[in-house]
Amino acid sequence: MRLRGGSLPGQDDRAIARPRLTAAASYFLVFLGAGVYMPYVPLYLAHLGASGWQIGAVVGVQPLVRWTSAVAWAYVADRWRLRGRLLVWLPFAGGACLVPLLVSKSLPAVALTLTAVAVCHGPLVAMLDATVLEHLARLGGDYGRLRLWGSASFVLGAAGSAPLVAAYSPDVVPVLLLVPGLLLPVVLSRLPRASDGGASRFQPPWRLLTPPLRAMLATVFLVELSSGTWNGFFALHTSALGLPASTPGVTWGLAVLAEIVLFRSAGTLVGRVDVPHLVLVATALTAVRWVLTASLVREPLVIAVQLGHAVTFSALHLAAQVLITRLVPADSTTGGQAVYGMARFGAGGAAGVWLAGALVDRLGTRALFVVDAGIALAAMIPALRLGRLSEEVAD
Repeated sequence: MRLRGGSLPGQDDRAIARPRLTAAASYFLVFLGAGVYMPYVPLYLAHLGASGWQIGAVVGVQPLVRWTSAVAWAYVADRWRLRGRLLVWLPFAGGACLVPLLVSKSLPAVALTLTAVAVCHGPLVAMLDATVLEHLARLGGDYGRLRLWGSASFVLGAAGSAPLVAAYSPDVVPVLLLVPGLLLPVVLSRLPRASDGGASRFQPPWRLLTPPLRAMLATVFLVELSSGTWNGFFALHTSALGLPASTPGVTWGLAVLAEIVLFRSAGTLVGRVDVPHLVLVATALTAVRWVLTASLVREPLVIAVQLGHAVTFSALHLAAQVLITRLVPADSTTGGQAVYGMARFGAGGAAGVWLAGALVDRLGTRALFVVDAGIALAAMIPALRLGRLSEEVAD
């Protein structure tokens, strides 16, 4: 995704290779831990004797803690130009917080430890994206080909942990979380440094909410809200359809593979399609995806429709990255990334799973996907407003 042109003039491949490798490795390690966390931390908590509601409480609060901390740390990073230092200090502190998991077995201690890690690791994605976009020319000029390593490592973390958990029991989960956590500060310290000094155009995150940015945030919030059944209850949906137990895993694997393919071709996509139009098309196709998911019952078709994850997640994410560079002052990009993450993955993601959980027993998953389609259609209202406001800004 060429946000600000290609490589720097006169820059050869050797000059780009090392920082590009560092950026790719940073995404890889950040999302490797997430690939372990999402499927296996609930299992680990159950292994410690936690009840269902306790697991839900511990895991459910984490996105809110992560993205609230991301907004707070983004203020610090942009206000005092400390992003480069925080990208080392915070993962170091987060890795240190993971160490007690090796010995802690009581649920309150584990919950407190995970919350402390969330405070430290919450802003890493926002800060990493902001750093990569700031130095994109030095990194080869293509965001998508760097970000795809995060998607690939998420799959590796989830799939690669499975045989280890099976062989050594869920007691191995803290170790699997600790390994990438300890490597993170070493790799992140080698990223290109953010500019230091005064920030003449700095604005705190809450003052970045211009009408175009509010329209974008409303769109991504509603799209993520509409994804609650997919994110939290797709396995229940396939089970209700009588499909094999392997279907959810195969579907998610292929969906993330489609995500990687789209990230790899991001430069071509964003270069050919007007970004506000891309947001509108991605939103409309998300609604179509949920309608088809509610309608189809044959396994090959159910799986094929979920390749639309590349549109619902990847295309919309790429468009958001472009819009952040256009709508947010350069001295406040960490805050812009944090506000985007809070709106989409924090508030939208948590509310989507909560809403699906509240309605699934009453409606069933097929009807719930119809509700999700309606929410996605509602997201087209702010998406259309975004297009109009973008045209006004361009004029």
